[in-house]
Amino acid sequence: MIDEVAVERARSLYRAFEAAFDELHAAVLEKIGNPGQYFSPHNDYPTLSLMDSGFPISREHGFYSDNAPRNYVGVFRPLSLLGALTHRHPEREFPEGAKLISLLKGSKLGERFQLYEPYSGHDVDRMVATAVERYLHAYGTGPLNPDNRGKVLRPILMGVIRDDYPVTVMVPIALTHFAADRFRLSRNAYVARIPKGLQLARSRIDRRGSGAVAGVVSAATHAYVSTDWSMPASTIRGVRDGLNDPSQNVLEEIDVFFAALRAATGAITGYAQVCMVPRRWSVGYFVDLPPVFGATYRRYPNSFDNYGWAGSGQSVVTARELEDVRRLYNLIHGRREERVAIALKRLNSCMTRDDAVDAILDATIGLEVLLGDQENQALSYKLRLRAGALAKLSGTRKPSDVVASVKKIYEARSAIVHGLKTKKPKKRLLEPEAEPYVAERATAADMLRFIIDILLEHPVYLDPLKIDADLLIEPAFD
Repeated sequence: MIDEVAVERARSLYRAFEAAFDELHAAVLEKIGNPGQYFSPHNDYPTLSLMDSGFPISREHGFYSDNAPRNYVGVFRPLSLLGALTHRHPEREFPEGAKLISLLKGSKLGERFQLYEPYSGHDVDRMVATAVERYLHAYGTGPLNPDNRGKVLRPILMGVIRDDYPVTVMVPIALTHFAADRFRLSRNAYVARIPKGLQLARSRIDRRGSGAVAGVVSAATHAYVSTDWSMPASTIRGVRDGLNDPSQNVLEEIDVFFAALRAATGAITGYAQVCMVPRRWSVGYFVDLPPVFGATYRRYPNSFDNYGWAGSGQSVVTARELEDVRRLYNLIHGRREERVAIALKRLNSCMTRDDAVDAILDATIGLEVLLGDQENQALSYKLRLRAGALAKLSGTRKPSDVVASVKKIYEARSAIVHGLKTKKPKKRLLEPEAEPYVAERATAADMLRFIIDILLEHPVYLDPLKIDADLLIEPAFD
């Protein structure tokens, strides 16, 4: 049943937003009509260029550039909290803006702005100001068009009145090329090329404290996109804070995708940013860019930091490999056993670590979780036999080759754990390709990917004893 009182309250609020918008818009147009009026540029507006590697790189226009979009509303109203604190009293009053704040203070919706706090009215003023600024850059500086005004203001109204905020999670995939512009993984997930507007908008997400290098953050042409997310919030500040700090279940969902991507392709990949894109609502704008929240992370190999975005040699995911990514992505979502989750976590760690020794240990732990049992005697021998038996199900590798690979991996593990490797002289430098265990690391990661793939396709053998019974013991008596 429709709550008529709530509907009328929302309509009244929208009319108040319209009046405040029209008032400020008219004042700015008056200034624009003055030939002698100077409008400073948005020096923090980002630019985007393409490197020879095919990856984008973004930067701000900068203080000395005069080519950025004009800051029209700034002649009357600052667009940041710092500006609000340092801005002198405006040369004219805005009574409709004051009425809007008064209306909010007198209603329950005003609690969402925490209007009892000092300077809290700035949030309301800023919503109106950024809406006018967006309108001017999106639709021009001509006479007001009510339809276009609605396109800007309706998302603002939804940002004020709702208490559950739908968002799309977008994760730029660092230093990885894709053969398709868009590829669906499931009903609510896909890989897609990032539009220019979102590329520019995401460049404004704060990097401080993350350790991520700006070049890596920028260098993504495609993103993993997951829809149908929402976040409850009771205040406007809570919306911003919550979406700028994605919750653990969001990060876990992202890890599932990257595990599927790595298992299917072996790509050296990762991510440096998680973007939260509002769906049909907003609590403010920046010029003409789409609203985006999010955080920066350092979930990628160290090698990316060494100008990995500038040259060649990055991973390329083909259309055929994307089919495998989709297959594994959906199989992972269908198998939520703890041992699968642990193995996938170890795969992600193995393929992003800088140290080959740590990567080998990650891979062997993953293999032991999947193929080991409660009896630790002759562990490496049992793992070799079980991996070889599973290879029969795949049909892509000889069981004897798989057994030999697992044996090689565990010989390296034994040397690492027991310190059997002959040490190099302490002060003798090594060429990168001469670093120890590089080949063993690649073999270990490849074997873990192989076993994960088989067990996701044949989940009955997630019980190692079932491997023994069906694939080792029974065939021996046939």
